[in-house]
Amino acid sequence: MKYYSLHKTAPPVDFKTATIQGQAPDKGLYFPESIPKMDKAFFSHIENMSDQDIAFQVISPYIGNCLSDATLETIIEATLSFPIPLVQITEPVYTLELFHGPTLAFKDIGARFMSRCLGEFLKDTDK
Repeated sequence: MKYYSLHKTAPPVDFKTATIQGQAPDKGLYFPESIPKMDKAFFSHIENMSDQDIAFQVISPYIGNCLSDATLETIIEATLSFPIPLVQITEPVYTLELFHGPTLAFKDIGARFMSRCLGEFLKDTDK
């Protein structure tokens, strides 16, 4: 998958480049060129899947071939190392409680994932 700058003057890049650069050269934010559609089978079996399996299936298309499946699974496992309960608010409204991580904030999921990806991409450099 490629990522384009929302300012639309920088060339599209892959997930690794977008992660390392953080922001496009034209100062735009990177955005995926497409949003993959999950098939009905994914949703019909989601209750029987682990959080890690759900995360892997959802994020894989965005990563492309920038990380191996094994590396992505390791990153997801480390990222989701705390409970993320699904709590009923009313019928049929539910919410994920994203504040059970180390800093008690929703960023514990996104920031942990991105920092681990960045660490993987830069592990063999002097950056």
